[in-house]
Amino acid sequence: MIVVQGEIYLDEGHVEPLKGEPEYVKERYRAVARTLAQKPFGITRKAAANLICKSLRQLYRIVRRFLSKGIEGLRFESRRPKTINNRTPKEIEDCILAVRKATGFGPEPVSTIVNESLARSGVPGRVYQSLTYNILVRRGEIEREKRNRKEWKRFEWGHPNRLIQADLTYFNGVPILTMEDDHARKGWALALKDQFDTTVVEGMKTLVREKYDNLLTDNGSQFSRKNAVIRKYCEECINEKHIWASIHHPQTLGKLSAYQKGLKRFLRHRLGNSRNRAEINKWASVYNIWYNNGRHHSSIGTVPEARYSGNLDQSWFTKITRALKLENLYAVAQGGDISP
Repeated sequence: MIVVQGEIYLDEGHVEPLKGEPEYVKERYRAVARTLAQKPFGITRKAAANLICKSLRQLYRIVRRFLSKGIEGLRFESRRPKTINNRTPKEIEDCILAVRKATGFGPEPVSTIVNESLARSGVPGRVYQSLTYNILVRRGEIEREKRNRKEWKRFEWGHPNRLIQADLTYFNGVPILTMEDDHARKGWALALKDQFDTTVVEGMKTLVREKYDNLLTDNGSQFSRKNAVIRKYCEECINEKHIWASIHHPQTLGKLSAYQKGLKRFLRHRLGNSRNRAEINKWASVYNIWYNNGRHHSSIGTVPEARYSGNLDQSWFTKITRALKLENLYAVAQGGDISP
């Protein structure tokens, strides 16, 4: 035992190694050294436990580890189990990664597509959103992040075609007309050659071919109260009135904004910086097949097409897997039971 600059060391060889250790290791060493030291440097085990704010039982455990492993025994040990009996099979993880890389979707849509594949392949069990998220984090696809969510009071109109939201957005400079049914969340999208009012109105007629009750837009020039083209469209295609969103209040068109965000994320993942209008419309169509028939909305408790028309496209899964070249998702059936 030696004393260096007022500190007690059980062995001279401990001085240099301790300099590179974390502070908690140094504190544990002081407590252990004072416990094992003889008088006048030694203290009671109770006093030593108080030095590191531990119980006597924990102190005894730390002392035993020090005596068997040395300074290394004072470090925190990993709590990771040596074996994981219910780990997700590699085939399922690869399936999740394949869908993520093909679509860029988040954990919830990815788990929906994978579960559809498992169900159609006859594989028991299902992949939950939290499991998908953890796998994507572990495999380096996404980073963990804390989101501060505010609780908004939701409003929706009473039945399909009661209110249609419409707005222009841009992808790599290409104008995209987007429309969404407020009640069912069914979405439509069309890349336009330009953003002029006549082009926008023709696009609206192409996307929604039947008459509906009310139209909700922002205050852009294409939808302005003074625009004769949009007034004529409203006279011909809607039953009641044109409603304009409040200025500086984006929540008014919040449902359509969420749809646009998901659509552009998917397009960016598939097309990068492309401005090819035909390609944009092709992949927007693929996204809408997924969004309207496979995307479950917790706020409405179902998928948009089921609430809008009741005529769900049962072939939606086959269509998107072919478009995304993910037909091999069916091979996951060979991966076995994924039930916990």
